[in-house]
Amino acid sequence: MNSIIPVGFSIEWSYPVIVRDREIKDRSIAGPRAALKYLHEDFAIQSGRTYWQAIEACNDALRYRGDIDLARNSFIAAYAECMTKLSMH
Repeated sequence: MNSIIPVGFSIEWSYPVIVRDREIKDRSIAGPRAALKYLHEDFAIQSGRTYWQAIEACNDALRYRGDIDLARNSFIAAYAECMTKLSMH
């Protein structure tokens, strides 16, 4: 028997998260789907506890299994940690 997993591809945060990419221009991350894409494709350090927590929280939010605000906060924490590590090099 097949089961359908509902996914909220169009879910967005109340306020987008603005990140600065490598080319020093701002980029708006509007929700967990965009955050996952950014984490997988453009994130400079794809490792660490906060990185994987952000991945999990965004996936959970998209599947209606987790809180959307937790996903946003997890993404912000992963981004902040990454920027801190990059500034130390």
